[in-house]
Amino acid sequence: MVKRVGIPERWDMEVDVVSVGSSSGGLVAAIMGHDLGLSTVLLEKSDALGGGTALSGGQIWIPYNHHMLEMGLTDSREEALTYIRRVSMGRHDEGILAAYLDNGPEMIRYIEEHTPLKLAVHPSPDYYADLPGGKINRRLWPDPELMTPMLTEAEKTQSLLGKVRRDPVPFFMGMRDLWSEGRGLVGPLVLACGERGIDMLTNIRARQLIVQDGRVVGLRAERGGRDFFVRGKKGVLLATGGYEWNEEMCKRFMYGTALRAYTPPSNEGDGHIMGMEVGAAVALMDHSIFQPVVHYRGEEFDGKPLYRGIAYGCPGMILVNRHGRRCCDESFYPDIGRAFVAYDKVSSQLANVPIFWIADQALMDRTGMSYLVTDTEMPDWLRRADTLPGLAEQLGLPPDDLAETVEGFNSFARDGRDPDFHRGESAYDRYFGSSISSIFAPSSTLTLPNTALSPVEELPFYGCQLHLGTVGNLGGLVINGNAQVINAQGEVIPGLYGTSNTAAHLSHGFSYDSGSSHGKSMIFGYLAARHMARGGKRSS
Repeated sequence: MVKRVGIPERWDMEVDVVSVGSSSGGLVAAIMGHDLGLSTVLLEKSDALGGGTALSGGQIWIPYNHHMLEMGLTDSREEALTYIRRVSMGRHDEGILAAYLDNGPEMIRYIEEHTPLKLAVHPSPDYYADLPGGKINRRLWPDPELMTPMLTEAEKTQSLLGKVRRDPVPFFMGMRDLWSEGRGLVGPLVLACGERGIDMLTNIRARQLIVQDGRVVGLRAERGGRDFFVRGKKGVLLATGGYEWNEEMCKRFMYGTALRAYTPPSNEGDGHIMGMEVGAAVALMDHSIFQPVVHYRGEEFDGKPLYRGIAYGCPGMILVNRHGRRCCDESFYPDIGRAFVAYDKVSSQLANVPIFWIADQALMDRTGMSYLVTDTEMPDWLRRADTLPGLAEQLGLPPDDLAETVEGFNSFARDGRDPDFHRGESAYDRYFGSSISSIFAPSSTLTLPNTALSPVEELPFYGCQLHLGTVGNLGGLVINGNAQVINAQGEVIPGLYGTSNTAAHLSHGFSYDSGSSHGKSMIFGYLAARHMARGGKRSS
């Protein structure tokens, strides 16, 4: 039975669709609901719109989309099915995957035709492009040639764009345009909501779902320290993002070292908690998009410590464990995540942590990280030395082991091969190594036998300890192909829908590809609104 919650004496707001969270999926649901004739409101917990989407790379993973087909690139539903079935570790849901693949291209066409958002192919491979069904160019992103100038100009007259979340600090040393990538995805969707007159209310935190006769009919939120009751006559969509800032939930569901988040601190699992309170099933709660991060002293994000990325995977660096030994393929970040959580059953402890970043002066120059270093001052998290043993001593690593590791790696790099971790062998590794270098040094003339490898040898050497970060936890509420939330018995909870990282990543199971979270979020926001417009009838 769905938990019964008291019905308020009066509703502060009554609409057909309540979209909770201003992620890409929450925005798409509000737009689609309006276009299908439903009254819609969007509630956002923070004072900024866009959630984690605004801070992301803005990519959307959509197989056989019309952009790639128009370019003469081949793809098919069967190839995408083959690919996901191969990489999901058996933890995907066939119904969710089918809904994703069958509606993704249609959703993209609709959004481009009915909003200011215009997309282009992002020239990058699937993570496992070399496996059966893998492809190049399945990802889309906001067309930088169209979206950046359009949004820059629109910002002068459309005050609504001022509410779109900005990066807390300049991303990639300030090399990302203010209206590119994630903000380039959110901005046009926010404009589309504004053009339709859709209310987007900020600083409202959804707290509890309200159930009547077994159906979710609305929610209790907090606004200005008081209860704010919103009725959703057709349904309530939870799109509140992941739970990576909820320390207790991370401790329960994740294993490994403490998790640090890239996402907004408002991602505290509110939608997960509300759904579980009314009996929702959850899945993949141990799944996250792990990334290595560092903390610059004094930097904060909405009052919380800010963790951000560091240049990895490109020529001139390696990662080593506490023993001074390499422990992963540095050009494939899922393997870095694996190294962080690898467990040594013999010693009953994590096998590698702490993990350290080791680089040379050439890497610092190519990536622009040299701006961090002066003759008189070094960041407290970064160490420098003229010898590898000297650097090892500063980091607390075995000096001889680190020197031996770097010497062995340099031999591999000169040959353009990595027999230990196969760095640079896959299409994704080669793309990542070369693309990161080109982002930071577009005019670089570096010539390598392997675009992901070069020796770590130019003095001085640099090193720092890394933390385990995430750009989003992927576990969440279980939904069906209509985005309806289901309970532990597999039954629909009427009136309740889920998307964004509030819904489990069951389209891909225990795998991930850049853009698949946004793809899932937008597709199931689109499907939720369509289902509500049809009357929200029960289905399983």
